[in-house]
Amino acid sequence: MKKTIIAALIAQGCAGAAWAGDEGVFSLGEIRVTAAPMSQVAPGSASIDAAEIREHDKVTVGDALEMAPGVNLSKVGARNEQMVYVRGFDLRQVPVYIDGIPVYVPYDGYVDLGRFTTFDLSRIDVAKGFSSMIYGANTLGGAINLVSRRPTKAFEGEVGGGATFTSRGEHNGTQGYANVGSRQKDWYVQAGLSWVNEDYFRLPGGFSRTPGEDGGKRDNSRHEDTKGSLKLAYTPNATDEYAISFVSQHGVKDVPPYAGTAPGVTPRYWKWPAWDKEAVYFLSNTRIGAHTLRVRAYHDSFENSLSAYDDATYTVQKKKSSFNSWYSDYTNGAGIEGDFVLGSANLLKAAYNIKQDIHREHNAGEPWRLFKDLTQSLALEDTHTFSNRLSLVTGLSYDRRQTQEAQDYNATTKVVSDFARDSGFAFNGQAGLFYKLGETAKLHATVARKSRFPTIKDRYSYRMGSAIPNAGLEMEKANHYEVGYSQLLGGRHLFEANVFHSDITNLIQSVRIAPTVCSTPPCSQMQNVGKATANGIELGLRGDLASLDYTANYTYLNRENRSDPNVRLTDTPRHKLFAGATWRIAGGWSSTASVEAMSSRYSSTDGLQRASGFAVANLKGGYRFAGGTRIEAGVRNLFDRLYAYTEGFPEPGRTWFVQFNAPL
Repeated sequence: MKKTIIAALIAQGCAGAAWAGDEGVFSLGEIRVTAAPMSQVAPGSASIDAAEIREHDKVTVGDALEMAPGVNLSKVGARNEQMVYVRGFDLRQVPVYIDGIPVYVPYDGYVDLGRFTTFDLSRIDVAKGFSSMIYGANTLGGAINLVSRRPTKAFEGEVGGGATFTSRGEHNGTQGYANVGSRQKDWYVQAGLSWVNEDYFRLPGGFSRTPGEDGGKRDNSRHEDTKGSLKLAYTPNATDEYAISFVSQHGVKDVPPYAGTAPGVTPRYWKWPAWDKEAVYFLSNTRIGAHTLRVRAYHDSFENSLSAYDDATYTVQKKKSSFNSWYSDYTNGAGIEGDFVLGSANLLKAAYNIKQDIHREHNAGEPWRLFKDLTQSLALEDTHTFSNRLSLVTGLSYDRRQTQEAQDYNATTKVVSDFARDSGFAFNGQAGLFYKLGETAKLHATVARKSRFPTIKDRYSYRMGSAIPNAGLEMEKANHYEVGYSQLLGGRHLFEANVFHSDITNLIQSVRIAPTVCSTPPCSQMQNVGKATANGIELGLRGDLASLDYTANYTYLNRENRSDPNVRLTDTPRHKLFAGATWRIAGGWSSTASVEAMSSRYSSTDGLQRASGFAVANLKGGYRFAGGTRIEAGVRNLFDRLYAYTEGFPEPGRTWFVQFNAPL
């Protein structure tokens, strides 16, 4: 974080969670609550810009989000997926968008954030609880928006790359990226390309041999990800903009087997030969008098192949648990939004969103099955400014989901039939008061009622023979309450505090049922039996002290299962801390240090699997030449700590790296 950030905060009157450098942000891709006198991101939300992501070397979106208050990284170890929880809500309840376009997988309702690299992003916005109604349906706990870049010069660009090494000096990974852009009088173009590869990682020295892992090089831990993006836009005047974008990412990942000691947990021997996602979308902004019309249209596709093997040789597929499976999914959608200026003190937004999700799947030797969902949302969001100190934001939406196709397959009779089709609707609403206290402090209070429709997987998955589908699942609902305060201290230090509470009803949980009804017991079914609460506090402080720039935030989160206290809510620590600082040494030299600390968390609902708390430190140093080229070297997991986000799936030990970045 540079001094320009602090200067910008002063100029904006202590805007909550806002960052400088927005000139390079693709503003068409933003979806925000307009809440004067606040600017940029509504208080209680968070934003992480490209400079901060690069400063702390966050290669994936999951890693970057770990820096945000109220957000904790989680790992679905048995699938080797990066997930996050936002104030206790998972990615099915906090969907992911690219430039306002939903990109979550139609079947699962979430994405693997470890497959999304950050090199071509300008910023990541996180809305929590009180999120804009313009996003559309399923924002039960908020929304995550990955905002791309927009060039500001006739020609601009950068190239970068690096290599990683294990604690024994073995070269185990490589990365490279390039971004170029050109801004002309009435058009611009932006392109990016990145590649990340890791052959394996080494476990920390403190790891003890288990039945599923002998230590040293982590078994089956390779991954490779390639991403390309291209944006072409027409800007006929100062207010109008028309852009078409294309994003393509191709992933190959292996799944390290379970390396814990909990009884009854069976290792999986899985590989994903393909995890590919592509999106093409059109965005526009047209000024009509004092009003604005925005249009979004998109096609997003997901191709996936999974191979499950008998054992750690990854060559034999004779057991009942072994298979080859393919997904071929896509989403078509569109949205239209009007911003209407109703006098000098009132702005009304109206939006309609529609999307059709198509999921197609089959295992080797079986026919394809087809699933279709149609989701629509009609939303209103109004901002009334009472004075230069006080504003009120209210919002309403009506969401509807219809099952258009859902096919079942009986492996015994070899017959494809239809599941029962269902539909559902929800009304959502929210209100927020935003008040400016003097010139350097602000106060806000919000309340929101949100919902989420169950995914195709929630309703129709047999979960490899261990579950019974439930086509009649109802939507989850949540009430959110929040108060927050922010103040600029001494003109150089921004302090923020938020207190929040959420009540969740109809929480979808896996419920154990009679084992005789499944082909592979024990047997379960997804049901609406859950009531839960989430309470917490977020504290943040950032600023600069002469040549030292710093940022720190702490989150306290307490989740309770009100339906059955004996069933644990998993994957969220009660305490989480992130702190980082950069020392700008004279002569182009600098050094950056950070620490990420979390308390323990449960990895299974029965409490038998529990990941211990940990603290991991990172350190690097670098030199920036007069022309802007920067070279750096550093170490992650400095003290070679043994830690895990999910019990039985330990993270990499001490890892060294060298890297460079050069402007074009």
